[in-house]
Amino acid sequence: MTPRRLDNDRSAVAAIHRQQQAEPSLYVHIPFCETKCPYCDFNSYRVAGRDVDGYLSALAREMDQRGVPRNPPTLFLGGGTPTVVEPDTLARYLDDILGRIQPDPTREFTVEANPGSLTREKIAVLKERGVTRLSLGAQSFFDHHLATLGRVHAARDIEEAYAWARDGGIPEVNLDFIYAVPKMTLREWNETLARAVSWAPDHLSCYALTFEPGTEFFTKRRAGRMRSIDEGLELAMFRLTHRRLDHAGYKRYEISNFAPAGYECKHNLGYWRNRPYAGFGAGAVSYLDGERLSNERGLARYATSVGEHGHAVVEREALTTEDAAREMVVLGLRTQHGVDLAEVDARYGISTRALFQQTIDKLVAGDLITDTDRLRLARRGWRLADGISAEFV
Repeated sequence: MTPRRLDNDRSAVAAIHRQQQAEPSLYVHIPFCETKCPYCDFNSYRVAGRDVDGYLSALAREMDQRGVPRNPPTLFLGGGTPTVVEPDTLARYLDDILGRIQPDPTREFTVEANPGSLTREKIAVLKERGVTRLSLGAQSFFDHHLATLGRVHAARDIEEAYAWARDGGIPEVNLDFIYAVPKMTLREWNETLARAVSWAPDHLSCYALTFEPGTEFFTKRRAGRMRSIDEGLELAMFRLTHRRLDHAGYKRYEISNFAPAGYECKHNLGYWRNRPYAGFGAGAVSYLDGERLSNERGLARYATSVGEHGHAVVEREALTTEDAAREMVVLGLRTQHGVDLAEVDARYGISTRALFQQTIDKLVAGDLITDTDRLRLARRGWRLADGISAEFV
C-alpha cells in the first residue's frame, strides 16, 4: 500500500512549518565544565585554560548574525555547566542573551547546574534574571558512586546546593540522577529515590547509565576494565523508579522524566512534540522550517567559523514530509501522551496508517504499544523504547 502524500519534496516541510507560525524555543550551549565526566558524550570541555571570554564573544556574534527568536516560548541554557563561570561572567552572558529577546516573566527559563560549582551568589544572579527552573546534576547520593562517575562534588554538596536554590527563590528545581552504575545495588537506588522524594523537588530525571562511543567508560568496558551491571538488575531499578515515583505523585511523562502535573519541562516537551527550536553555541542543533542545522563542535573551529561566516553551521538536513512524519511519531512515543496519528496526518499531509500499519500491528501484538485514540508505549514498551523507535525509522 503506497502512502498518500500531498507533496514529498523538502520545500513542502518548510512551508508547513512556516504556516504554523510557531515561534522557536531558544537553546544556548555553554560547553564548559569543571572536569569532563567519563560517561559524558555531550559537547563539553574542561574550563581550565579555555578562552571563555573568546567563546562568549563568538556566541554573541552568532546570535547577532543569525538572529535570535524574539519571543521564544522557552529558554534553556545547557552544557557543559552554564554556572561553572564566575558570578560576574554568568551575569554578563545572561544579560547578553536576555537583551536579545522580549521580557516575559511567564516564560520557562531553565539553567543547568552542578552542585560542585554552584554558590549562593550564583543563585542570586539566576534569580535576578528571571530563571524559573534550575536543573541540578546530582547523579547520586552515594560518594563512592559519585567517584565512579567522575563527579567533583560530594553528596553533602547536593543538599547544600538544593537548599541554596530553595532559599534563593528559584521557583522550580529539578534533580538529575543516574542508576545502573557499576556495583550499584537495588537497595542503594531505592534509598536514593526515597531521599530525593523526601526533598520534594519539582521534577526528577532518572537515567540509566549508558556506555556511549567516544567516552572513557566506553573504552574501559571494551577493554574489559569496566563491566555494566546485570541486565536483570537494571530492569529492576527501572521498574522500581516508576513504582516509587508514581506512588509519590511524580508521573512518568517521558521515558526518563517524572513530575507532578503541571511541572513537566516545557522546553523538552517541545522537542518531543517536534516543535521548532533555535540552538546557538558550539555543537548546538536547530530545527527550523523543517530543516535541521548542526553547529561546529570544536571551540576554536566554532569561533573561527562565526568570525568568517557569521554562523557555525556545518551540516544541514532538509526533511521530507515522510521524514518529518516519522520523527513526529518517534518523538511522540517517548511521552506518556503518545502520538495522535490524525494530528501527524493533518500536519504533514501523509497517511501514517498506510505508512506504519504493519509496524503498529506487530508492536501491538507484542504488547509493546497500545493503539486506541493515539499510539502509546505499553507498560512493557517503556523499557524497550529505543528498539520500538527503530521500527518506525
